[in-house]
Amino acid sequence: MGIVLYRLDDRLIHGQVVEGWFHHIRPDLIVVADDAAAANDFQKSLMEMVVPMGIRSEILTIREAVERAMNGVYGPSRGIMLFRFPKDVLSALGMGLTMERLNLGGLHSEGETRVLGKGINASTQDLKDLQEIVHRGVKVEICSVPSEPVVDLRHFF
Repeated sequence: MGIVLYRLDDRLIHGQVVEGWFHHIRPDLIVVADDAAAANDFQKSLMEMVVPMGIRSEILTIREAVERAMNGVYGPSRGIMLFRFPKDVLSALGMGLTMERLNLGGLHSEGETRVLGKGINASTQDLKDLQEIVHRGVKVEICSVPSEPVVDLRHFF
């Protein structure tokens, strides 16, 4: 199995992920690949409190998460991997992580942004990074919760 959902959501672990996606995917593992969260014990403890019992959680740097994925550590699991920003996904891809699909569920950039969906406001740099992710062969799908229709990001370019 391994990682069955790669999700880009700047809120990382939160109610929408736990209530919507956990019931849909039924994971036994959630991996947060985020350098800032991995370095912040308080943020880690807050996120870990939201994870339902019986689901293992790992809050790692992007490099650590990629290395664990590439070394087959997540193979026996059914997992979700969360990223905070498009640049983080690009970083992971640059380190060798492979994914067919990326779920875009939440992005709240400030300043001049383009609305891609409910709760998805992308800055100019976010859009460039998302285009590069698509260029690298990853299908980016906008879908906040499983009950919503999926929109292919390519419709915006």
